[in-house]
Amino acid sequence: MPLDLDSAAERESPRADGHLDVFRAIPPEYRAAVLEQCIRRVVPKRRAVWTQGENAEYVAFLVSGAAMSLYQAPNGRIGTTGFWCAGDILGAGDIGLRTTRLMTVRCLDTCVIYTLSYSRFQHLLRRFPELADTVIRALSLRLRWVSQLAVMLETQSGVERICAALLALADRFGRSEAQGTLIDLRLTNEDLAAISGLSRQFVNATLSQLRKDGYLQMRKRAMIVDRKALTDAMGVDGMLG
Repeated sequence: MPLDLDSAAERESPRADGHLDVFRAIPPEYRAAVLEQCIRRVVPKRRAVWTQGENAEYVAFLVSGAAMSLYQAPNGRIGTTGFWCAGDILGAGDIGLRTTRLMTVRCLDTCVIYTLSYSRFQHLLRRFPELADTVIRALSLRLRWVSQLAVMLETQSGVERICAALLALADRFGRSEAQGTLIDLRLTNEDLAAISGLSRQFVNATLSQLRKDGYLQMRKRAMIVDRKALTDAMGVDGMLG
């Protein structure tokens, strides 16, 4: 099945949410040759690309779909560490040690990925400086995201954490509509609890209040958020983009 290389993202520079299309950093004339070295996988919605503790043997280019990464602490608590969309590279954070996966990556909808062994990936980095530069910038943006997440968990109230999480989802996956920004990911309240570091009961109550206040609408299991209202309520321009 041919891959539409231009559909993964529209630009090679960062979007407003900090996203970089790593795959497009490979010179166009060489992308087909790179794909020939990859293994194509289709991962169904809510299935894991890999799980925490598995052997780390390859990176993956996410060419369509959306995913989230999660870490399970020894005490059993689970926290969300990132969101991923078309053009992102998965598994680059495991290159340093290449032992086991630090986090689980789970698909929020059906994902198409192309996997490449670490040895071949490192060969590509040496061959194409443009790709190496984009990977460094992508990892820098990811580090910034994680740092902002840590700051949010330490300094913001529970309600502010949930608002920040909704703004992050809207920035990364949202689609503008007349009523607001549609987040069509079918996230559960447990997912939002993991993102914001709160209990599911607290998330339930807060979402109910946000709906009453007109900041949030539900469409089946999708959400429509009023970004301006959420931003004004927090007094920030969004935390986790």
